[in-house]
Amino acid sequence: MSEHLGRAPGTISRKSVKGADYLYYQYRDLDGRTRQAYIGPDNEATRARLKDIEARIADRESDLARLNELRAAFIAAGGTAIEHTPMRVLRGLADGGVLRPGLGCAQLVGTYAFIALGNLLGVRWASQIRTQDIDLAGTADIELGVSRPDIPTPEILDQLGMGFIPVPTLDPKTPTTSYRVRGQEVRVDLLVPLRGKPASEPVFVPSLNALAQPVRFLDYLLESPVAVTLVGRRTQVLANVPAPERFALHKLLVSESRASAFAAKAEKDRMQAGQVLQVLLQEAPDGVEAAKSDLVSRGKGWAEKFERALKKCQKDFPDVVNWLRGF
Repeated sequence: MSEHLGRAPGTISRKSVKGADYLYYQYRDLDGRTRQAYIGPDNEATRARLKDIEARIADRESDLARLNELRAAFIAAGGTAIEHTPMRVLRGLADGGVLRPGLGCAQLVGTYAFIALGNLLGVRWASQIRTQDIDLAGTADIELGVSRPDIPTPEILDQLGMGFIPVPTLDPKTPTTSYRVRGQEVRVDLLVPLRGKPASEPVFVPSLNALAQPVRFLDYLLESPVAVTLVGRRTQVLANVPAPERFALHKLLVSESRASAFAAKAEKDRMQAGQVLQVLLQEAPDGVEAAKSDLVSRGKGWAEKFERALKKCQKDFPDVVNWLRGF
């Protein structure tokens, strides 16, 4: 146990019990409550371990100071910072083991992946970003060597103390896969790829340690993730996001799958896709051709949706559309 102490923020505390002194490591849990981890009796052997823990604390403080300097410089140079409330959720998910880089781990998708990809590609997106929806996706396949979070994602959200409640489903017998903060717009959706026939029943995802809603085309999006740093004003976390070329082409697919009542969201999908592809056209064209070939090879329905989306992008992104059609 003591080999992990000092890696999380905390301090050494001493307790006297029946005339004997004992040492503890005091820290705050996800819900903000003070916790204590037992180190040992206050003797020579424990004090030797204590020196190692104190050295870790000093190293951590030095590393945090350097990270704070780098984060401030990054934002000052034009990097996009995520707002405090969603960043608090992302920090909690990271501390709970849900957000971690690596194959088989959960991925952050949706608008916050779009923000992270802008920072990764060195651009600031022209479109305004107003949503506070956080979309997390993982596969139902069991990945060898990838450990699931100790705490299920819904419990992590509850422990944040922000007032997360389950979003009711149309069928009261169906477990929820969405959670929102009461009285606010903050929402977390848990997703998993849908393969084969349509399904409404949630599927257990090991990397989320929770049930998730099956969604079409998500298997294409989640291939070949990239590790990024999510930046807030006060903190940062590591996470997986989709590869930029797959993110953009997937957005085009999704835009043609939305009902007419969601025309505004479909337009936002196309705008995000067009902006990412404009950057890739100039800065990182490698990979887009392979990503497109993979997409259209998945079936006639995929190819037709993609072509319809391209036609609707012709006016705003003619260079991108001509580029994609030229492969």
